[in-house]
Amino acid sequence: MPNGAKLIATREIEDALMYLPRKGVTDYRRGQVVFDEDQPSKGLHLVVQGRVKVSIPLDDGCQTVVDIFTTDDFFGESSMLGLVPAPQRAVALDNVTLMSWTRLEIEEQIERQPRLGIALLQMLVKRGLDYEERLQGFALDKTPERVVRALLRFADRLGTPVEDGSVKIPALTHQVISEYVGTSREIVTFQMNYLRQKGFLRYSRKGIQIYTDTLSEYLRTRTREIAEWPGGEEKSLGAGERHPSTVG
Repeated sequence: MPNGAKLIATREIEDALMYLPRKGVTDYRRGQVVFDEDQPSKGLHLVVQGRVKVSIPLDDGCQTVVDIFTTDDFFGESSMLGLVPAPQRAVALDNVTLMSWTRLEIEEQIERQPRLGIALLQMLVKRGLDYEERLQGFALDKTPERVVRALLRFADRLGTPVEDGSVKIPALTHQVISEYVGTSREIVTFQMNYLRQKGFLRYSRKGIQIYTDTLSEYLRTRTREIAEWPGGEEKSLGAGERHPSTVG
């Protein structure tokens, strides 16, 4: 799929929540680990409230953020394979409320409600296409473009529209953004400052306000141009640059 291409639905997307039994919820404090390499996920998790960061630890001690999941998002799907789980770590970015189902519970519910299987399959296919697009970005885009694409994706998935036409997302540290983009925190800080100076976004400890229309147009313009990005940072991208080999 070409970079930036969108999945076009040719049939109605099933809602997995319609077919799953309601269960008790579990609360996690901000910064608390939901699962990790030592205590892997035992099933599928639903975010009822808050945000969860799922990442893959790397050999150099860094980590690559797979995604940030928010209300009504499922995560932990790799546990459904029934194999030795891939090393993943899920951490609460806020105070989080989760609902969870074991692999056996999911399998039994699919037998009773086969459309649950279709819903989960649709979710996983769409998620796989999203990860494919990100991997293409790692291969084809320069770091500044990846930062912009990440911000636009966060705005689409996590954001709330504001009256002035912008979209506000809850606060994300430059460290988290750098782990998602695959670069250093210093480079993300440089790019965020540049985008703020140009009026494409505003940010504070309370959140990030993104002017998505103008930022999208800026990205389209920059993609068409051959010239390097301003500030001469292209030469400095070697320091702290990371290129994750796995996203999903």
